[in-house]
Amino acid sequence: MKILILLLLASSASFAKSFVPSSFSANFEESILSMATGKEKKSFGKIDYKFPGNIRFEITSPNASTFVSNPQKSWYYVPPFVEGEQGQVTIQKSTKLPLTKFLDSIRNGLEGSKLFTYKYEGKDLVLTFVKTVQKELTLKEVTFHAVKEAKLVEKMSDFEKMTLVYADGRKVNLKFLELKEETSFPAKHFEFTAPAKTKVING
Repeated sequence: MKILILLLLASSASFAKSFVPSSFSANFEESILSMATGKEKKSFGKIDYKFPGNIRFEITSPNASTFVSNPQKSWYYVPPFVEGEQGQVTIQKSTKLPLTKFLDSIRNGLEGSKLFTYKYEGKDLVLTFVKTVQKELTLKEVTFHAVKEAKLVEKMSDFEKMTLVYADGRKVNLKFLELKEETSFPAKHFEFTAPAKTKVING
């Protein structure tokens, strides 16, 4: 999944309390480097986020799927490969994606966090999670890449992309092609209604 996120407060190195906007919507490009073959696989889609714990993650190509989650319930929908056949949706109690947990965790900024340490490396901002959080999020490290010195970045959209390093060594690059902050969503945007002819699996 793809995603760019965050916001630092410029040269003083003090951070805004709202590190991540309370809501945003973005088109994304995701690239995953295969640990087995070393080849890169790309996918494209859209992500909508609303604090706390609401996310809608739609992959539009090459293989369509939709993941929707709110604090109570989640849905994972895979449409049929052939039109007219049966798709499938898995419904279960909410289990946040590592990305959702991550966005929620940095909502209030970076300074004084007990969840991670951070450092600047030129145009990069690197967040390294403590061991207990690595286990919970399945994320080891997140690096935000800017087009200028990371210390000078003033808003989330100034970061060009982010790299998520998972505990098992997988690397996922997320790049926002468009980003709209403080987005308003319809009342039931973070719920999912399955189309007709959909196999329902209750987890």
